[in-house]
Amino acid sequence: MRVIRSLTLFLIFAFLSFVFLFDSGVRVVLAQEPGAGKAGAKQAGKKDKKVQAKPADADIKAAKKKTPSGVKEGAAASKSLAAGVRKYILTQHAARMGEETYSYSIGEDKKIRATAEIKIQSVASVDMLQKYTLEPGGTLASYSLEAQMMGEKQKLDCVYADDEIRAKVYQNGTVENISIRTHGPLYLLDNTNANNYQHIIDAYSHKNGGAQPFKVLVAQKLTVMDIEVENRGFVKGFMAGKNAEYTEYRAVEKSAGLEIFIYADKGGAVAAVMVPAQKFTIAAEGFELDKTAGPPETREYVAGPYKVKESGVYFKNKSGLKLYSKLTIPAVPSGAAGEASPMRAALIIAGSGPTDRDGNSTLLNGSINNLRDIAEHLAAHGIVSLRYDKRNIGSSDSTGDSPFSEYVSDAVSALDFMCSKEGLDTAGVYLIGHSEGALIAMSAAAASKKVKGVILMAAPFTPFDQLIMEQVKYNLEYSVSISASDKHEFIKQLADAMKQLKKGQTPKIKEAASVPSMDVIIKSLTGQPKFVGEYLNIVPAKLAASLKVPVLLIGAGLDAQVPVSDFTQYCEFFKKNKIGFHKLMVEGVNHVFKPAGAKNDPGSYTSDAKVASVALNAISSFIMGRLGR
Repeated sequence: MRVIRSLTLFLIFAFLSFVFLFDSGVRVVLAQEPGAGKAGAKQAGKKDKKVQAKPADADIKAAKKKTPSGVKEGAAASKSLAAGVRKYILTQHAARMGEETYSYSIGEDKKIRATAEIKIQSVASVDMLQKYTLEPGGTLASYSLEAQMMGEKQKLDCVYADDEIRAKVYQNGTVENISIRTHGPLYLLDNTNANNYQHIIDAYSHKNGGAQPFKVLVAQKLTVMDIEVENRGFVKGFMAGKNAEYTEYRAVEKSAGLEIFIYADKGGAVAAVMVPAQKFTIAAEGFELDKTAGPPETREYVAGPYKVKESGVYFKNKSGLKLYSKLTIPAVPSGAAGEASPMRAALIIAGSGPTDRDGNSTLLNGSINNLRDIAEHLAAHGIVSLRYDKRNIGSSDSTGDSPFSEYVSDAVSALDFMCSKEGLDTAGVYLIGHSEGALIAMSAAAASKKVKGVILMAAPFTPFDQLIMEQVKYNLEYSVSISASDKHEFIKQLADAMKQLKKGQTPKIKEAASVPSMDVIIKSLTGQPKFVGEYLNIVPAKLAASLKVPVLLIGAGLDAQVPVSDFTQYCEFFKKNKIGFHKLMVEGVNHVFKPAGAKNDPGSYTSDAKVASVALNAISSFIMGRLGR
């Protein structure tokens, strides 16, 4: 397992702004359970005529006889029944980050032999060469990957036969053999290859329709997963400025619920693959959808004595950026005492990274929903709430690299939007910030007079630059393959880079890294200079000192991201500076306040458990003014 973890980390460091489609916090090899996925195997194995057809490609001449460069699979590959080349552009947050060149040929044995050359320029430059062979129905036969980043090379080879995936991982002069047992048809689904989706939609049975299950191998993680694919009909769009019509397919990774949309042109060829939650697109140049938006979703449910209406609404920040939110309003029961009284309200602010309004992260293979739990609990206690997708996340607009102060400004705009709604307590709104969201909440409270109180959940107290240095030193300390002089040189490079970023300068990075595997950290900091430059200058204690409203501080006893010592430091700081606050340490819960067995219990993040009731009750009691000191 050690090698597979390293391989995944090697690749993922290059994508600090790009998230793998099925990435998770824990990288493990999954063996399919006996009997699992039988429906998918049965469905995917049906011999629909379209399954056996060659990959549709309207703009490639089927008469081409030349086998693509780099594909040599013996005599069967010497003659091609069809061949083609496609090119795609990779973008995230509307910024171009790489390109893919895909070549395929179909031999006389009807097998598909393909190569995909992928070049990515993000935090670091990454070159990947993928070669694979598929059976006539598009299922996996063999796959190889060669990846190079910053002078380091790694290779993966795997073959699927007799219900077994046999893989070899080459790294640092070593070879690791890995075997994974599974069964039935298995499709290749590489994270960066749009055309892997081609073979899945080719295998989709239009005769049967509906949501159809497929078993896939995410090769870069050597992980078997289940997805469901559904044909959603035709959508309008454009190609090179001209009107076009595409077939839209929706694929859902079943364990995480991540949505992926595939768009095929009239010839059936994949024109684009889009992951809305990650703002990530792989598309042919000139591809565009008609952006006519449908109505925001609305959900109604009963919580406690209240009939709750939750509506999807957009609001604009000061610069006109559209941010998507969920406004949750509990209706006062008919005839209840105090029916006309203004309702208390809270703004919920998500933490760092690609975390959406519900608290779900594209980095985790499953749903967290801790912020949604909070909103639903508040509704059951008659409290209105608004939670929103931060810029660059979910359904909100993208701006790419943005300074921390703009995220604070967005929160203030959300606060103003809430206060414009009728029926709310005009005395002010409570801010609930989780993790990095707590820093945003404290900053927003200092910038607005509309805040009545602040709730800080798992709030970091240690400055970011200090935290980075501590973690890097810890990792280097236990590395036996790096010399003492190289360790010292890297620490110096890192310190110099952070110092320059704090001043708003562009750090000068050495081409040859003293510690190649760690040098990616420096490049990741310089990849988002606006955000990181401001964030490195943030001192949480200074933000806390600016608070002029009551505070509820909640810590998590098994928090692996924010140590209990940070909670203690906040308590001491508030006491010393005579800032009124309530405190609650919730034992036995992780960073997202769900029950956990230990700090190192990643599965607890995406468990079905709700946020600990003691934390939820403290939040509602604080907002309603019922929390005792």
